[in-house]
Amino acid sequence: MKLTIHRGTHEIGGSCIELQSHHSRILIDYGLPLPQAEKESAEDAVIDIKGLYEGEQPLFDAILLSHPHLDHYGLFSYINPQIPVYLSKGCHEIIKIAHYFGQSRCLLENVKLVRAWEQFTIGDLEITPYLADHSGFDALSYLIKTGDKKLFYSGDFRGHGRKSVVFDKLIENPPKDVDCLILEGTMIGRDEEKYQKEEDIEESLVTYFKDRKTLYFIATSSQNIDRLVSAYRACVRTDRIFVIDPYTAYILDKLKPISSNIPQFNWGKNIRIFFVPNSYTEKMARDKSLFKYASAKISFDELIDIKDKSVVKDTYLTRRIFAKKKLMENSRLIFSMWSGYLPAVEVFWKKQNVPILNIHTSGHASIVELKRLVVALKPKTIIPNHTLYPDRFEKLFGACVRCLNDGESLNI
Repeated sequence: MKLTIHRGTHEIGGSCIELQSHHSRILIDYGLPLPQAEKESAEDAVIDIKGLYEGEQPLFDAILLSHPHLDHYGLFSYINPQIPVYLSKGCHEIIKIAHYFGQSRCLLENVKLVRAWEQFTIGDLEITPYLADHSGFDALSYLIKTGDKKLFYSGDFRGHGRKSVVFDKLIENPPKDVDCLILEGTMIGRDEEKYQKEEDIEESLVTYFKDRKTLYFIATSSQNIDRLVSAYRACVRTDRIFVIDPYTAYILDKLKPISSNIPQFNWGKNIRIFFVPNSYTEKMARDKSLFKYASAKISFDELIDIKDKSVVKDTYLTRRIFAKKKLMENSRLIFSMWSGYLPAVEVFWKKQNVPILNIHTSGHASIVELKRLVVALKPKTIIPNHTLYPDRFEKLFGACVRCLNDGESLNI
């Protein structure tokens, strides 16, 4: 088995990994580098890989996708549609949603849905997906075997989210005789989060939400389903109302068939929808999908009447409507995202004299969790990936670490 990491050996994001066996050639992920993930044009991020793109003879048998974050699938729109893409059902739903709302050009045409722990084959490759605990919904790791060689691709993962049981299951019953582990290292070189587990997030939110004199805004990704679950559960426990926007309601609704634990707009008194007048709401109104959620609609006047009992999902226009009407007094912002996103909004909240509470835990594995995986798998070789500090891996994991450069190949 020949491994080539086209991009990702010295950066977080932009993942692109190729595996070639005697009879098969596959790609694992093909994402945008993080600095370009917010740009409309990504052509300058396309890598010269023969036989991958539309308009040329396809030389790949398949693409495996680990999870629906743009730094892992943001360049799929350039791939030849004749090449099948293997991914989880939840991952596919998120990608369709992103395309519907114009967040991505990617609309997959040749999809092969896979289920966690159910093996499938591509040529002479035997592939087993493993459900991963990650902030990307329905994320997968992959065990890939050909002949007597085994490679495990961790993808992005953690062991402290609402699906931590799947990480524990992997540690308790790991695949045997792993020759190569491609290991993410996002958190290497970063400060550890104050809140270690998703359950800690919920408990902290409950503590704050008991304060009946304060309106809370919460800034979090509408695709971070674990965090939305934590916010909703905290609202139920404190008899608050979780006020979300139609875009968030749409995502939760589309993912309902995958998990019955995902909060829904029609679950009763603790969840309502504010029809914030942004482009997403207008799009839903045009195609009439918005009207499905009318029973949970809350007007702005109604929201003001119960604002001290509410937790409002932050959006660009929602916060500005409150500010314009001078209704920011006695409110707090819970910032529940990566701290690197805070500077873009911090000036606004400080101008409104709104205190900011950082309540967040990472979607990525801590160093302790990385070590637990390494100890369980006992790989002969560890390849750093999705990290800014590959040079620190050997000190953490021992002499089995082999650092590659982008474009460099290794025979396993």
